[in-house]
Amino acid sequence: MTGLRRLAALALCLGLATPFAAQAQDAAQSAPEQTAPTQPPLPMPMPMMPPAPYGALPGMGGAPNMGGMYWMNPMWYPQWFTMFSNPWMNQMTHPGMMGPMMGMFDPRWMGGGQGTTQGEGVPAQVPLMRIPGFPTQTLQQRPKNTVSQGMDLENKRRLYQSMMMMSPLSLRDMFTIMADKIPVEEGVSFEDAIDAMKLRANLVNFKLVGHQPMWKEIEATTGKPSSKIEIFQFCDAMVARKILDYAPEFAIYLPCRIALLEDAEGKLWVMTLDWNVGWLDYVQNPNSVLEMELREEAQRIRDALRYIMEGAATGDL
Repeated sequence: MTGLRRLAALALCLGLATPFAAQAQDAAQSAPEQTAPTQPPLPMPMPMMPPAPYGALPGMGGAPNMGGMYWMNPMWYPQWFTMFSNPWMNQMTHPGMMGPMMGMFDPRWMGGGQGTTQGEGVPAQVPLMRIPGFPTQTLQQRPKNTVSQGMDLENKRRLYQSMMMMSPLSLRDMFTIMADKIPVEEGVSFEDAIDAMKLRANLVNFKLVGHQPMWKEIEATTGKPSSKIEIFQFCDAMVARKILDYAPEFAIYLPCRIALLEDAEGKLWVMTLDWNVGWLDYVQNPNSVLEMELREEAQRIRDALRYIMEGAATGDL
C-alpha cells in the first residue's frame, strides 16, 4: 500500500509539473538578460518555514530535513520544479534577488533555531551552533606551517567539474560574490583615489609592497588605448605569518590586493578579495574553526582594507 501511495504521489507530481515546465520554457525565450527582478516569480516556501522546520521525508525512514510539511506535500513539488527551472533560476541567482532572499534566510533554521544571533565583530564562540549528526571531518591536529597533501591535476579537474555541474551560479557570479567592491564617487579622479588609498594605508600601518599599472603595460604592448586598471599590494607581515602557519597554501592570496579600475562606462571602482571570516560562524567542520586570535587578526585586515577602499572611493585625504 505504501508503494502505491508513493507511485500516486510521483504521478501527481509529474502531471502537475507539465504545465509549469511549458510555462517556464515560454518564459525562458522571452526573459531579458541581466534584468534585476523585483520579486520572486512564485511564492517562496523557504521564508514561510517555522523556526524549526523538521519533518519526516516519506520513504526515508523519518530522516529530518529542511522543509518539513512542505516536502511531505506533493502539491509543492511542481512549484519547486518551476522555481529551479532555467528562466526562474536566471532571476533567483541575480544579485538583486539573492540579496533579499538571503535576508529572509537564517542559518539557525538548519539547527532548529539554536545558536545566537551574530553581531558586529567576532562572536564569543564559533561555531554559533552545532547540527547533531552532521557528517563532517574529525578534528585533526596539524603542525604549523606544514603543506597539505595535494591532489593530482586530473582528479582536481574532475572534482571541480562535479561542483560546477551542480552549481546554478555562473563563474562570473562566483567572482562577484568573492569580491568586495565600492563605486568611486563622481568627481573623484583616478589619481585622487590613489592618493587617498596610499594615505589611509599608512594610517592603518599597511605597507605598500607592490604596484602594477596594468593598463599602461597593455597600451604599450598592443599600441591601443585601454581602460585603466592598477593593482596595489599591501601587507601586514605579522598577520601573514600567522595565516601561513595555519595554512601555507594561503600564500597564493598574499599579499592583500586592492584593484582600482575603470569599467566600460568610464566609472571607477575599487575592489578586493572579501576576507569575511563571518562566513565561518556556523561552520560544522572542526578543522575550519580558527583560533580567536587569528580570527580577530583576519577581521582587522578586512576592516583595514575596507577603510582604505572607502578612502579611495571618496577621495578623502
